[in-house]
Amino acid sequence: MKILHILAQFPGETGSGIYVNSLINEGKKKNHQQGLIAAIQEGLIYENNSLNYLNLVRFNTKEIPFKIVGMSDIMPYPSTTYKELDKKMLSDWMNAFEKSIIDALNNFNPDVIISHHLWILTSLVCRLKSNQKVIGICHGTDIRQMYYNPDYREFVVEGCRKLDFVLTLSSQEKFEVHDMYNIPKDKIEVIGAGYNSEYFYPPDARPSNESIKIIYAGKLSNSKGVPHLIMAFRNLKDKYEIDLSLAGNGSGEEKENILKMANENKVRYLGNLSQKNLGEVFRKSHIFVLPSFYEGLGLVTIEALACGLRAVVTNHSGIKEYLGEEINKSGMIEYVDLPPMSSVDVVSEEGEIIFIKSLEKGIESMIKKVLEGYNNFTAIDNNLKQLSWEHLFIKLEKILQKL
Repeated sequence: MKILHILAQFPGETGSGIYVNSLINEGKKKNHQQGLIAAIQEGLIYENNSLNYLNLVRFNTKEIPFKIVGMSDIMPYPSTTYKELDKKMLSDWMNAFEKSIIDALNNFNPDVIISHHLWILTSLVCRLKSNQKVIGICHGTDIRQMYYNPDYREFVVEGCRKLDFVLTLSSQEKFEVHDMYNIPKDKIEVIGAGYNSEYFYPPDARPSNESIKIIYAGKLSNSKGVPHLIMAFRNLKDKYEIDLSLAGNGSGEEKENILKMANENKVRYLGNLSQKNLGEVFRKSHIFVLPSFYEGLGLVTIEALACGLRAVVTNHSGIKEYLGEEINKSGMIEYVDLPPMSSVDVVSEEGEIIFIKSLEKGIESMIKKVLEGYNNFTAIDNNLKQLSWEHLFIKLEKILQKL
């Protein structure tokens, strides 16, 4: 089968970027011919020998004189937001991707198109395709963009309603897609996400006779709860021998403020890590924390658990549902309630203190388990293996065969 993958961002460094690459790599194992349309700009490098066709739309050029437009306002590389686009910028963006799509349809001629994010580009794909089947994958940030930028909603919905099938990361997203895009429920299926078992696996032995190592991996942004994590760490470090490391990247003032705060509290910054290097860091750590205010699924939580880490994460229905009862009750993961919010990404004044205290409590619970030597990883190992990209792609192939 000839599969064309489409993403409006750089195919890496974000959850959806990793998702795209993982599908491509699994598709190669099954001998599918594959193509990719995505975005790139100076400072970013992309290579993938699993592709038969590659068309990267170049930003920060004469034709598109602005940075890649990100699905989140804070991206791990320099970016533009959709709300910053004026009519000329949007026209340049649309024309560039339209040219790439038409080229792919003519020169790669895919059987099926997998378009990521139910947003402007997927709507454009549905308008341009001929006899190809198109599957849209919702990553959560597309739903947020519908709230942030309602001016695009009519165009997005009109195109996305022509999708042959939609995949979501959770049941909650399935409900929201049905409600917001008016897509029939029988055309939507929850597929979730996966992890790469080549990079994410438990160590032979965890570090001992040293401080307990806590790790965060993700965007350096306020909406990921990173400042609150640093404050919770500050309150615990006098009580326990612990270290906190941050892996990932961000941009602008938020990143600078977080790094300043990290430096003041002796938090180690590891920079942006490859999947392979992140797996190595996970195996040298004890506790993973993801205090995000919003997650489509939280792929990195699955990766951390696969490395045998205990996890403290905010209580989003998507990840809790996807992991299942056995993992949730294993004692290897602790859920922290989301704080009261004043807006989509901003914690209310009263919620600040509540959330930091909740994080402290969750992290302290896991610290005690480390000190007690508690580890129930073997009980959940088989369940986690069912969440690998290999198993997810098997599910995807069955869906493709039905189209």
